Amino acid sequence: MTTQQVEAEPKRSMRRAILRVVAATLVISACVFQYAWDRPSFQSPPEQSWTDSVSLRGRSLSVAEDSSLRCRIPREYRLSKHPTSPTYLASFDGGGEIVSNLAQALTGITTTTQVNYAPRRTERSVLFETHYPLDGAVKQAHDENFRGAILLLRNPITAILASFNAYNARQYRYSVDVVRASEEEWIRYRDSAQFAAQVKAYEKFIIYWMNKYQENREDLLLIPYEGLTGGKGAIFTKQIGDFLDKAEGINIIDPDSVPCIWEKFVHFPATTTSFQERADDRPLTEDHLFVVSRMLQSLDATFGHDKQFSTIMKSYINSLHSYAVAR
Repeated sequence: MTTQQVEAEPKRSMRRAILRVVAATLVISACVFQYAWDRPSFQSPPEQSWTDSVSLRGRSLSVAEDSSLRCRIPREYRLSKHPTSPTYLASFDGGGEIVSNLAQALTGITTTTQVNYAPRRTERSVLFETHYPLDGAVKQAHDENFRGAILLLRNPITAILASFNAYNARQYRYSVDVVRASEEEWIRYRDSAQFAAQVKAYEKFIIYWMNKYQENREDLLLIPYEGLTGGKGAIFTKQIGDFLDKAEGINIIDPDSVPCIWEKFVHFPATTTSFQERADDRPLTEDHLFVVSRMLQSLDATFGHDKQFSTIMKSYINSLHSYAVAR
């Protein structure tokens, strides 16, 4: 080997080493890029997803795109940084999601449902939505720190229709908003033991929540579903906001946005609600209507001293004549 070859060998070794480093760097960079590209999006862990509705006042708010619906709404809903006094949202079947959406928009704090229930989560939520004491519903073991309850009342006919829709969707494993059950399927359901069982479950549900707060009526807010989704819905939304605002750790972000929030989430929602609860092709026999009427009259007799409750029950009784009667 010549002197020149001896001197060139270290240089070639150095170049090879540099090339290996560069190649390894490129491979690592490509892997990282591919991982970042393909990696699914995960939510922040709870300790990074907490908020405080007080701190949200005046900031972290978005404005509805429609200039006629300028709402101050949080861009995202989070668990509270600090323990709260959550409120029960008691709903029989259907409609609870509307109240949950309103409560979250009003406070910036998320809700807990039957699906994501956990005691630690509930303690930092604005609402705990429950169907208790219906079969399969979660029962909160300790609720001494709860603000109270919002009882979402609903005409038992449409409530049972919502229950039928959910039952039918489970039977055939489809989304309740995709396929409408036939009239024949409804009649089979109506004439089975299911209808009578739902009437009894409705009565049991109402009795439980009315009795639970009988001694502390001020801790129970009655919200009729028909009123919340009707022309005076903004008034009921304000009642919800005022009720939640008295809970520890909960504050209404912007009271002036209440009418706009109702317009956005109830009157003109971004997604349409299920069409399946209309009753024009859900005929009932006179016997079925009599069973429902007798149940409502019994509830009215038991809790008739509560004028608001009695007014709602009487309105449901008076509405029964509008339902289609099977020939």
